[in-house]
Amino acid sequence: MAFRLVANPAIRARPFPSPRHLPRLQLCISSRPYSGLKYDEVWKNEIRKNWKGWTRAAAAGGLALVGYITRDLWITDRYREYQRHSHQSDRDSAIYETLKRGPSFPELVQDTLPRDALASEARELITPEKEPQGYSLVIGEHGTGKTSLIQLIVNSLKKPKGVVYVMIPNTDDVNTNPTIVIDAVKKALGWSVDPVLDSRDTATTIFEVFDVFSRVALRYRNAHQAIPVLVVDNTNKLPTLLLAQFQDFAKEASDSGIATVIFVSSEGRIPRRMRERSAWSRVQRVFEIGDVSRDEALQYLRLHGIDDKTAAQIYELVGGRMILLKSTARNIQKGVRIDDLRHALFNETDDRLRVTGMLPGGEFHKQGKAIISKLLKENVISNYTYWTTVGDDKIGEEMLQKNVFSYHFSAGNVTFQSTLMKRYCEQYRTL
Repeated sequence: MAFRLVANPAIRARPFPSPRHLPRLQLCISSRPYSGLKYDEVWKNEIRKNWKGWTRAAAAGGLALVGYITRDLWITDRYREYQRHSHQSDRDSAIYETLKRGPSFPELVQDTLPRDALASEARELITPEKEPQGYSLVIGEHGTGKTSLIQLIVNSLKKPKGVVYVMIPNTDDVNTNPTIVIDAVKKALGWSVDPVLDSRDTATTIFEVFDVFSRVALRYRNAHQAIPVLVVDNTNKLPTLLLAQFQDFAKEASDSGIATVIFVSSEGRIPRRMRERSAWSRVQRVFEIGDVSRDEALQYLRLHGIDDKTAAQIYELVGGRMILLKSTARNIQKGVRIDDLRHALFNETDDRLRVTGMLPGGEFHKQGKAIISKLLKENVISNYTYWTTVGDDKIGEEMLQKNVFSYHFSAGNVTFQSTLMKRYCEQYRTL
């Protein structure tokens, strides 16, 4: 009795010949060979005809098996991509809402001293406009009231404000740890930590923060037809590299019409450093906030219950420096005598000069004494006179950072940092 032996069609490359051409194998107890062909020779013939097809079928089966095994991997990758996109969209939306809402300073007390003209000029810089305005600098010595003025203006803006306000931390640690600055910007943007987007091993760079802000700012501009404003206060605390990166971003944001950056600094040397770079070409304005006038100072003191005689003595001592007017007014209201105030303020000034190294025996006594002598004679000296008198650029730069002298960028001259500093030096001319 004979049977037909056929290979499994699921794994063969091509069909066998039609049934009538299939080799017939006789299976019987007898050892008589089938039609003169040996059993091994039949299969050798079949292998010769079908080996390529069987090989391709085996390879296809192997690939199918690998695909099945790795299915979970590529499905997971696609899900992760979708998840990351979803979280990024949520973060952008949160920052967008922060930009629309704008900052609020509820602890800020409205100052009773009107500075309408100054406030009007500052408002023009901070209010979002329809067209690119370049970037601007607001400078003024510590205590002139520039931060309070800007915050009051931001508070008064109607929603959507389109303003982000960043206060650079007042610490020297930013020189060695730029993450402090990056975290301050992220906080101002309402940037929350996200386990999907934020890696534990890699810190966010300032460029990544700029990219996210740019994307959200563009969305705001398109929705409200106004270019949002980024205010960077306490710019003088930025390390040189970070200051350059902020300045470059300010230029690019202005060129692209997506944001206006306002730098606020307590030192006139900051615009001098920024002017050395090509990005300076996009500066719209350098706006300087100085001391209040004599009439404004006396008006402020009267409004706080100080009599005219005492008010005049206070102004003679501290001039129109707002922070000193406020503190002296509070002390006078508490019953402190003007002579005691003068003594306490001179002691504080003496300590500051001792730290700067400009008192006898200090590192900068020679150069400091030369500049103080000229200022006591002339009240104001030119930028050229200052640098030639000091005679060393590095020393001159360091002395301007000591809050003894003030460099006025727009006027190009140098004065005492405050009226109080001038009064102290007049009192102790033997410095």
